[in-house]
Amino acid sequence: MPHLLTRRLYNIFGRKVARYFYYRKAKRLYNEIAREMSFFEARFLKSRLHHA
Repeated sequence: MPHLLTRRLYNIFGRKVARYFYYRKAKRLYNEIAREMSFFEARFLKSRLHHA
């Protein structure tokens, strides 16, 4: 197999692995933000609805 073809296959594999890790990182960040937002809503917004 020529060197160019092996490099191309490796690049495709590397991109797929990188995309997988970016997806995991983005999902973790989204979960952290969602958790913070739900904490904020439970702490401030829901308590103010009862006092309105």
